[in-house]
Amino acid sequence: MSLNALLFARSWRAATVLAALVLLTPAAAFAQLADTKSQPVQTTTPAEPAGPVIQQIVVRGTQRIEAGTVVSYLSFRQGDNYDEQTADRSLKTLFATGLFSDVKFNWDGSALTINVVENPILNQVVFEGNSKVSEKDLTKEVQLKPRQVFTRARVQSDVQRIIELYRRNGKFAATVDPQIIQRPQNRVDLIFSIMEGPTTGVARISFLGNKAFDDDTLRSQLATETSEWWKFLSSNDNYDPDRLTFDREQLRRFYLKRGYADFNVVSAVAELTPDRQNFYITFTISEGELYKFGKVTIDSKIRELNPVTLRPSVPIQDGSTYDAEQIDKSIDALTNAAGTKGYAFAEIHPRIKRDRATHTIEVIFNIEQGPRVYVEKINITGNQRTLDKVIRREFRMVEGDAFNRVLMDRSRTRIRGLGFFKDVDIKPTQGSAPDKTVLNVAVTEQSTGELSLGAGYSSTSSFVGQFSYTERNLFGRCQFVRVSLSASQISKEFQLSFTEPYFLDRPVSAGFDLYKVLSNFDQAGYQGDSSAAGLRLGFPTSEYGSVGLRYTYRTDTIHPFTNAPLAVRLAAGTAQTSLLGYSYSYSTVDDPIRPHKGIVFQFSQDFAGFGGSLKYIRTESVFGKYAPLIWDDLIGKIVIRGGYIQAYGGQSVRLNERFFKGGDSFRGFKVAGIGPRDLHGGPNSAIGGDAYVIGSAEARLPDFLPTDYGISLSLFTDFGTLGHIDQGVPPCTIISCVKDNMGFRMSAGLSVGWKSPFGPVQIDIGVPLIKQSYDKTEILRFSAGTGL
Repeated sequence: MSLNALLFARSWRAATVLAALVLLTPAAAFAQLADTKSQPVQTTTPAEPAGPVIQQIVVRGTQRIEAGTVVSYLSFRQGDNYDEQTADRSLKTLFATGLFSDVKFNWDGSALTINVVENPILNQVVFEGNSKVSEKDLTKEVQLKPRQVFTRARVQSDVQRIIELYRRNGKFAATVDPQIIQRPQNRVDLIFSIMEGPTTGVARISFLGNKAFDDDTLRSQLATETSEWWKFLSSNDNYDPDRLTFDREQLRRFYLKRGYADFNVVSAVAELTPDRQNFYITFTISEGELYKFGKVTIDSKIRELNPVTLRPSVPIQDGSTYDAEQIDKSIDALTNAAGTKGYAFAEIHPRIKRDRATHTIEVIFNIEQGPRVYVEKINITGNQRTLDKVIRREFRMVEGDAFNRVLMDRSRTRIRGLGFFKDVDIKPTQGSAPDKTVLNVAVTEQSTGELSLGAGYSSTSSFVGQFSYTERNLFGRCQFVRVSLSASQISKEFQLSFTEPYFLDRPVSAGFDLYKVLSNFDQAGYQGDSSAAGLRLGFPTSEYGSVGLRYTYRTDTIHPFTNAPLAVRLAAGTAQTSLLGYSYSYSTVDDPIRPHKGIVFQFSQDFAGFGGSLKYIRTESVFGKYAPLIWDDLIGKIVIRGGYIQAYGGQSVRLNERFFKGGDSFRGFKVAGIGPRDLHGGPNSAIGGDAYVIGSAEARLPDFLPTDYGISLSLFTDFGTLGHIDQGVPPCTIISCVKDNMGFRMSAGLSVGWKSPFGPVQIDIGVPLIKQSYDKTEILRFSAGTGL
């Protein structure tokens, strides 16, 4: 091959390779571009540079608070990187603690300096200028207390609380000026200077929309009263927003009780008078229609609870005026009825069907067996002195028993009946499981011991002096002890008594009595001297009943006055009585201190003749019943008492063993003012009787004054007779003329009680309506006393 041919061949191959490269390069480029578009573009944000490292944290300005405490509230620590956001959060956290009035951060690039100014400590809180509201109530209202951290925000909050408290007491013009006095060691005294201003009264109370009842009737249902000059003892004649809310509820209850099921208080507006001294209060109401009860049925899902037998326990009568309270009372009655039959877990759900066309309301009581719940635990609080076991033994349930609301209420009554507590509250709460409940018993103890020097006056005994020590809860064990010395114009008495209510930790009471009495019984014309010693034993027979046994040995001496009746002179001398007796008591009252409903029954007999010189049998009985009358706050009471004494073994009943009645036992008559009397025995001629029957009917009126005043009113009537002398009534002679006709007597009047600061005061105004010509009357009886 020639040189030219060889050069041509090499040139051709090079041109071919070059052409191929030119053709392939765009395809590769396009392929690479396509691949780049198919994948996301990766971008990288450069990291912010870390802040400088905190080399040192310095705390300055602390006095009471440790520096470590300040550092603990920071969001960073020494060695961390410093940044402004974290520092700002830390600054806010320190302010939020309320410990500091000022906090400043100083960052120099390596060290953080924290300058703080501590809030002062409150030394004392003082109130000045307050007379309407007591310091005790003000202290309870404010949140700032001594030894707390002082802050101005808390002061302003307490100022508003005090102003609101004064507004609730009718002082709408009251102002409060807080003043601060600096003390050493960063302490301050806080003084609330109060300007109470005049009391804002109520000038007028009016109603809009009332048709069934007039304004006077509706006003009588309200707690708020109009301001009048003669209502100086009332505290409800000023405007109180909280009381106004209560008045709305009172109106609602009043109308619902009288059949107006659709009643509604549209608005209650209080407007300030132009002189800003009083308020005008206007109630706008919508009465609705008058409803009556339709058919009342009981639907029981428990086979043993027959609706026919349960219906009499429901106080609702078909066709009677609708009363919402009757439904609640029916639920309680059915719950108690089911509980007494062993179904303590019965649930009663009332279903109401209202017929607006006929204006009737049908009530269906559904009775279902609820889930069984057991008492898991009984917690007792508030008994700082009384032992737990004293309270627990009055419970009708123990831990592990099935819960029974009837027994819980009965337990509350028994604990309250001890007389050791002002208040007894039992609340069931959820236990550790759905079928368990915890009973929390909160009691408030009251004084049970008395060491007194007493002085008083009564129309019966004239001036009375007394020294006594009484403890009804000795060492918190429920033991009773009493030592007393008393002297009055008619008697001198010494007494020592002791009672252990749970003898040998059994429900058996045991005790003894020692006493000596010297009496000038002017009404009967003799002076008596009695000395006695006795033993007592008692035990329960049921939940409401108990039996007492007693033995007494007594020596009595009678010294007749010069002009004493013949019967008194014949009884002169000394006699010994050896007496064995028993008593049975039964009580179902709901409250032993202030009963509202229930019955009381007592029966006792004493047998004299087991030794001694006197032989007789004395029998006495009492029956009483309490029940609400027209409304719940008007409580009626009727009590019937009777007694009879009869001698045996050829003896006659001795004069001092007979019954003498009058005074407290028959108001309107003097002590021993009724019964057999010797008309020739001078003014003091009562000789007593062997039998008596006396009844008393009383209505305890609702409290018309606040309970704190301690004033109670009752209307009463006493009636009955006393008489019968076992040796008969001899014919009248020059020496003696005994009158005994078992005549009927009756009196009526008003009884006023007052728990005064000087002791209890009792005033009985009794007017004899029926009496015998020889009775001794006493219209006004007054007694008062005081203890130191």
